Amino acid sequence: MSGFSAWVEQQLELRSFSDIQEAARALKIRPSELSRWLSAKRPPTQDTMRTACQVFDAPITEVLVAAGYLTPEEARPGTTPPSVLKTIATQALVDELARRGIDQHSGIDQH
Repeated sequence: MSGFSAWVEQQLELRSFSDIQEAARALKIRPSELSRWLSAKRPPTQDTMRTACQVFDAPITEVLVAAGYLTPEEARPGTTPPSVLKTIATQALVDELARRGIDQHSGIDQH
């Protein structure tokens, strides 16, 4: 079972549906679609994740983490994924600090 299918199963358990048909009716999706989510033979598509957000009233970051597209650390507000940081040259960071008026040695705003 994938992280996404386990997440979907957890969402269904929280709502105490008696079966897939009842859950699908309540969520306003086809039972076959819900079955696909639970079997998770392949990673969810963007459309599937958007629909899951809507039907379960969940934030997109929670669904992206469940689907394995983000780690919990990457999903925290205000964080920059390490892969992005690796692409930024040190000099570019120094130049940006200088542009903002921050002394690179003391970290003090010079404005």
